[in-house]
Amino acid sequence: MILQKTERINLVKLNGKTTPTSFTKEQEDLLKEYYKVESEYRYALREMSAKLENLDDYCQSNFDHNPIHHIESRIKNPESILEKMTRREYDMDFESLRKNVYDIAGIRVVCNYINDIYQIINLLQKQKDLNVILEKDYIVNPKDTGYRSFHIVFSIEMYLNDEVKNIPVEIQFRTLAMDMWASLEHELRYKSSNNLSEKDKKNLRRYSDDLYNVDLNMQRVYISAIVGEYDND
Repeated sequence: MILQKTERINLVKLNGKTTPTSFTKEQEDLLKEYYKVESEYRYALREMSAKLENLDDYCQSNFDHNPIHHIESRIKNPESILEKMTRREYDMDFESLRKNVYDIAGIRVVCNYINDIYQIINLLQKQKDLNVILEKDYIVNPKDTGYRSFHIVFSIEMYLNDEVKNIPVEIQFRTLAMDMWASLEHELRYKSSNNLSEKDKKNLRRYSDDLYNVDLNMQRVYISAIVGEYDND
């Protein structure tokens, strides 16, 4: 399992930088408040990543199977935060940021099989210091584009400076096939100078369905060949 570390923000350097003139006064004030607590999101990200690694080890020890293929993590950069708040027409203040933006700390968990995704989610939901804020199952109900993934936001209890804070962390669960499709679709859709034709969009949705069927079939083989072997012992 590979854990990609997030890039840390150096508060000393940031405080010494001039805020770009393209930012409004509201945006400048919001960023100043955000920089004060950015480390809290980084701590929450580290804690959640450790939980996922521990669950993967638990499954290996108890079921001789690692459900997680790899983990990627990141802290949303300030420009992306402002862009999201502007696009969704949120109030440009820190209270609105806390209330509406749940993906500042984000983790992508790529699993081997579909069942692995739901197993890990179930184990996380049993932990007392985690509370589910929202979840969206795009595996069972994919987006119109063909995108498949399970999005869930947990609030994690963090003990910081003699006080308890609940920090949101968004986790996106995918299989290897779903991750491959999403990465290539993103490359095609957002980095192409030309808009995708309706034919291309239709093909992408069809390929997503094809890969989903591959996921289901590979899972059936795993259950038959590996799980069945243990059941017969």
